[in-house]
Amino acid sequence: MAEPGFPTRAPVRRTALQVLPGGAPHRPARTDTGPVRVYVLGSDPLARAGIGVLLDGRPALRVVGDGDGADLDSARPDVVLCHGTVPDGPAARGCPLLVVGGTGTARDGARGHLPATVTADQLASAVVLAAAGYSVVPQRRPRREPVRAVSDADPATLTERERQVLAMVARGLSNAEIAETLTLSEHTVKTHVQNLLGKLRLRNRVHAVIYAFETGLTAP
Repeated sequence: MAEPGFPTRAPVRRTALQVLPGGAPHRPARTDTGPVRVYVLGSDPLARAGIGVLLDGRPALRVVGDGDGADLDSARPDVVLCHGTVPDGPAARGCPLLVVGGTGTARDGARGHLPATVTADQLASAVVLAAAGYSVVPQRRPRREPVRAVSDADPATLTERERQVLAMVARGLSNAEIAETLTLSEHTVKTHVQNLLGKLRLRNRVHAVIYAFETGLTAP
């Protein structure tokens, strides 16, 4: 049965993702609130176009390049999103690297190696997290070592509206975009965000994205 306020969808194969501290990035993680600049890297034009379609229309993201990496320097991305094996030639130019699909191991500096079954929402959230200095990888079951959750608060403490706002925060929407979608004032959305962070004992929006992944609130 669908949760109140969430659309009902046909059952799909779920890809579980695990969010980990990213370690020391090659350059400081983003602190601004503008869209994350993404470069789609790969040798297959159709695959790059497909990734671009998944990211299209996301207010938190902006695709600034698409190709084999020859124009990486001029594109100045915040995150490089690569399809399949990372080419030997172009490097990530000091910014986080996410790999989608393929079987190869991402090189040093990678923020995640995501399966081809990743959803559009998961991919967009992974890019935002990578820009903030976190890593996102497929979750292995069973876990050999326990991973500490960002919060042990019960999501049942949230109201229906707060759950809706949290789901949109996890998709990378800004307060203004959430307000437009839910036909609310931006001040009301800000209040909902502050309330849900307080109830869930979360420090910021990045932790809210992590919490949504860990509790499955972003699952289809």
